[in-house]
Amino acid sequence: MRPMLFLTGFVLLGVAQTLLAEENSSIVASLRLADGFDFPLGPPDATGYYKSRGFNVHGHLGEDWVSENGPGTVFRDQVHSIGQGVVTLARDFLRAWGNVVVIRHAYLEDGQVKFIDSLYGHLDKIFVAEGQTVSRGQVIGLVGNAHGIYAPHLHFEIHKNLAIGVVHTAANRDMASYQEPTTFLNGHRSMRVSREVVTTVLNSYTMPSFAGIPARPRIINGSVQRLTTSEEERRRSMLSAFRHDE
Repeated sequence: MRPMLFLTGFVLLGVAQTLLAEENSSIVASLRLADGFDFPLGPPDATGYYKSRGFNVHGHLGEDWVSENGPGTVFRDQVHSIGQGVVTLARDFLRAWGNVVVIRHAYLEDGQVKFIDSLYGHLDKIFVAEGQTVSRGQVIGLVGNAHGIYAPHLHFEIHKNLAIGVVHTAANRDMASYQEPTTFLNGHRSMRVSREVVTTVLNSYTMPSFAGIPARPRIINGSVQRLTTSEEERRRSMLSAFRHDE
């Protein structure tokens, strides 16, 4: 049995708690429910920006956003998290993606807790780390061009299926797997304020298999524990029970 390495204690009440266990174990985070969602450029209403390319479930699975000031002027503009969440991926995926951030969000709708992932692609810079909690409107990176492959723009997606990450073949191309981003944001601008805490498994993705990309997500966070299988199960059970609404 490997020794347990404790770097810090629990981080609760809106700060992601990540648990790094054996190679095949789950990485779990706790997060608060989002109080609403804004646009990733020019929040809250995308002021000064527009969609240069829209969403098509049978083709382009996200939206491309650029500046109203003209071609290329969006380069290195600030990219914002659309809502409260926890970073699940933040790294350079090379090839057609470049730098990518994916954020997991939880929200309350029709009396049920639901989850989505928001994806921000082709970034020039990344300002967040995997396992980090982020707030609504927080700057998470800068608009890029996928290392010069494309004209500068933000590629933005929203996933219902939490297995997608950056691998579109991990899920069906349908509205059960994806949200049309602008429609979702406009329909969820303001949500019921809640102090409820929920848990989510962060390493739920199929990862790219090409050279230079690690096979599994890594977690960069000051609150990390290496757990035995039994300890992980006990701790995950406790986290799952830690749900309250004030």
